[in-house]
Amino acid sequence: MKIQISNRHETAHPQIKSIIESELENLASRYDIIGADVILDHEGHAATTMSAEINVTVKGSTIIAKEKSDNVEKSVDLAFRSLEKQLKRHKETHYSSLNLKRNNFQR
Repeated sequence: MKIQISNRHETAHPQIKSIIESELENLASRYDIIGADVILDHEGHAATTMSAEINVTVKGSTIIAKEKSDNVEKSVDLAFRSLEKQLKRHKETHYSSLNLKRNNFQR
């Protein structure tokens, strides 16, 4: 799996990068993830709002999770929660339709 981590306007702490990589590896063990792009950013002049955007490529589509909060760790955590829900829903709908097609084809 290819992981690309980008920081806008500043560099992220190495601890955040390791958390992102471990979370993506954890998700990749349960879902068929081909690659991931993570964008960390702060919004506004005072940098009071931090955002984390995670774009995950799976077979046939791209799943995007973007969350904002007052610190980057919380934003990353919220984005991963949203991403996991979306991946679960994608897996359920994608594989259930494949099983239906296989069952109909075998008859």
